[in-house]
Amino acid sequence: MKAYCLLNHTLTDNQIKELETKYDCAQIIYPDEDLKNIWSQIPPTEKLDMTVIDKVTQWLMSAKQFDVLIIQGEFGSTFMLVDYALKNQIIPLYAVSKRISQEVSNGESVTRNTVFRHVCFREYKYYQS
Repeated sequence: MKAYCLLNHTLTDNQIKELETKYDCAQIIYPDEDLKNIWSQIPPTEKLDMTVIDKVTQWLMSAKQFDVLIIQGEFGSTFMLVDYALKNQIIPLYAVSKRISQEVSNGESVTRNTVFRHVCFREYKYYQS
């Protein structure tokens, strides 16, 4: 299996290990710089520019049944691509993280440092009532 990674960062060692063990992924595929930049800067316009979605679906054309798509980003685009993945039997995943924050006071200044620690991947699913 392959994992297609559409995030604004590379995967951590723990995330890669989980993909290998739980999803049997032997290869991780990242988008080229052009697609990566487009995905990270989707224009905040009233209507979504469908060329972005089309470029991602073109990138996913080589994905096979039960390959994985790790996707997080702008909500509307993510929704459309999760729907695309589910309809094409690609397993869409998102990362679940634990947020650890620390505040340090130094006189009149307060600095907050937040670390996000990977917990697991969770599958996007259609709602079942």
